[in-house]
Formats: sequence, structure tokens, C-alpha cells
Amino acid sequence: MRGGIRIGSISGIPLYIDVSWFLILGFLAVWLSGAYSRFSPNFALGYGAITAILFFLSIAMTRIAHALMSKAQGVNINSINLQFMGGGNNNLEQEPQKPLALFGIAIAAPLTSLVLSIIGFTAAWLIAGDVAFSSSPKAIEALPDSIGNLRTIWTLIALNFARINFIFFVFSLIPALPFEGGTMLKAAIWKVTGDRLAGIRWAARSGQTFGILVMLLGGFIALTNLSGLFLIFFGWFLFGNAGSYLYINNLQQALLNITAEFAMTRDFRLVDADLSLREFADKFLLMEDKDANPIYIASANGRDRGVISGVVIRNIDSKEWSSQTVQSLANPLDEVDTVELKTKLADVINLLEEKQLKYLIVRSPVGSVAGVIDHGDIIKALDSHLLWRIPSEYIKQIKSDGKFPPNFRLSELCKQLADTDTAK
Repeated sequence: MRGGIRIGSISGIPLYIDVSWFLILGFLAVWLSGAYSRFSPNFALGYGAITAILFFLSIAMTRIAHALMSKAQGVNINSINLQFMGGGNNNLEQEPQKPLALFGIAIAAPLTSLVLSIIGFTAAWLIAGDVAFSSSPKAIEALPDSIGNLRTIWTLIALNFARINFIFFVFSLIPALPFEGGTMLKAAIWKVTGDRLAGIRWAARSGQTFGILVMLLGGFIALTNLSGLFLIFFGWFLFGNAGSYLYINNLQQALLNITAEFAMTRDFRLVDADLSLREFADKFLLMEDKDANPIYIASANGRDRGVISGVVIRNIDSKEWSSQTVQSLANPLDEVDTVELKTKLADVINLLEEKQLKYLIVRSPVGSVAGVIDHGDIIKALDSHLLWRIPSEYIKQIKSDGKFPPNFRLSELCKQLADTDTAK
């Protein structure tokens, strides 16, 4: 989602900053100022603010690198949204369709953090020399005596900048979603197996495993220190986040496994093609409920001839109803959009959305009408397969509306599957 304040653009990509950053930067400035108070009591808050801004820029640089690499790989980017939770969010119009492209995009952020960390350590070394890499607190405390307070402060700023980016680098390489390392693992498995969904599945399960381990570690630490509660919360967050990836993976797998034959219904009526329109109106149209919109299939000599619309008949002068037959107004099956029994549900959805259709005819191998499938039938099939437990009244409403509810991302997911198949 686009949000926050636009602060510019990078290579034509709008750049937004979430308003929460202003509060976060203020908090970080106050918190970090304590490290500089003994060296510069009057300007400690200013140095804390500088460090906080460098922290923000570190996150921004990784997001920008991610976006630029995505653009270089041919992936369209709507915007770069700098957010605190998750660091940032790049609005990709679609996912890369090649595993190596995905790997390249994922590794861009960790490499950026590594480069920034090297820059920070190098700056600290240029200012303070080898003592900047000393692990002894006494060596840092003695720095003012040898290089002065101001150079000591900038050494500390450079070291903090280097360390935070090194932490970003290490954490981002953890081979578990939602970390970049999880995306790299996904890309690697996708490359080896040729199955993108298998890559997501492995990376998501790795993320859940890592989340559980963090929660266990947090529980152990919480026995003696309340800081363990943070690890428990963080592990739970990781477990849930990875679970959302797994949920989407299972949904896409279902869209590929379920066929039109499983989802279709026989909610249509066979009509003798030789009936006059008058007989058809008397026997069918006048007997239907006012809000009903049934599907009629004209059939003659044991063969299904086409689809007949009650709306079309109502637009014809009733004086002609006795002279015209149903066959004369039937739309031949070869001229309407149909799918086969073995058509994947993903392909059915793509066709429904592309043509803005309310339903599709499902044809048997011999060309006859085997059933019909609409948006409600699709939701019901997924409900049965994934145990969503959607109320039947809600499914009826979807059938009546002739479209998926806005909170269902089926169209987007199916297009992604189609793009991946095309790229193979």
C-alpha cells in the first residue's frame, strides 16, 4: 500500500516515507545520545540525531537497491515505501518470472548492507586507526586522550553505523521467509526443482522453524530475564509471517490442482432446440422467479447446440414467438467461451476475469455441455479443498454478484501463475 509523505523519486520510482519515522527518529536520537553525552554534553542529542538519521538511511539504501535491481530485471515498481516494520515495502507490479532474477533482487539488499558496513568500519579506522577494531571497552574510553573528543564521537558514529549495517547483513541472510535469505532459498529451490511453489513452501517452512526456535530461546531467557519476552514476540511474528507465505502457496497450489470438473455444477437447463419461443416462454421463462437468471442449453438430436438467453427472447416482439424456434436464437457453443473438464481453476479464473464473464460452460471430450462454473462455484471448490468454512449464504451472494469479493486476491494470484508458466 502507498502511504506516508512523498520525498522524491529514484530513477523515476516515487519514494515515500511513513510518518511514523518522525517519531521513531526522535526516540532513537534521545536513546542514542547517551553514548555521546560524556564527550559532548551540549550537543549529545545532535549526535544522537545524526546516528538515527544514518540508521534510517541504511534502511532506505537497502530498499532503493532492492527497487533498482528489480527494475534492472524488468520488474515494474510502483513505489518505494519506507516503513519501520519490515524496513520498507517496494510495490512490485509482479514477481520476477525467473529464479535467477529473483535471487539477484533478493541479494541486492544484503550486499548493500555489507557495503555500508565496510564503509562505516573504514571510516572509523581512518579516524581512529586500529583501535577502532578493539573489542576492549577501555580502548574506546581512552580514545579522547589520544585523538580528542570530536574525533572520538565521529569514530563512535562510524562504528555504530557499521555495526547496525552488519547486523542487517547477517539477519537478512537467514534462509527463512520473510528475510531476504528466505527469498534466496526460494529462488535456489525454484531453480533446482523448476517449481516456484516448492521454493515458497520450503522457505516458508524454514521461516516457521526459525520462528519456533526464537520463541523457545526467548522462553528459556525469560526464565531469568524479561528481555526474553521480546524474543518470544519476535519469534511469534516470524512464525505468523512465514505462515502467511505458506497460506498463499497452498492457495496457488490448489488453483493448479483443482480442475473445472471438480468445481463445476450442473446448474443449467436443457431445452429442446425445436421448441418455439412461445412454448419456451410458457414452459420455462414464465415459471422462473423474477430474480432468477438460469442458463439454458439448446439441445436437438442428442447434441447440445448452443446457449439460449432469456434476455434475448424478451427483446423480440411476442408476435414472432410462435414462428421462431429456440435454435434460431441459440448462440452456438463453438462461438462462446468454454473450458474443458481438465482445465485448471487458475485458467478458469483468468478467463472469467479477462473477458468479464459471469460464468463459463464446461464441455466434455465429445463437445457436449458437462456443466457450468461461476465465481461462487470457484469459491465453494476452494472452500472444500482448503477448509475455509465459508457460509453458504455468502457463496450464494458471490454467485449472484457475478464477481469475486474485493478481499479475495484470486485474480492477482492466477495472473502470477500464468506469467510464471509463460516464462518457463
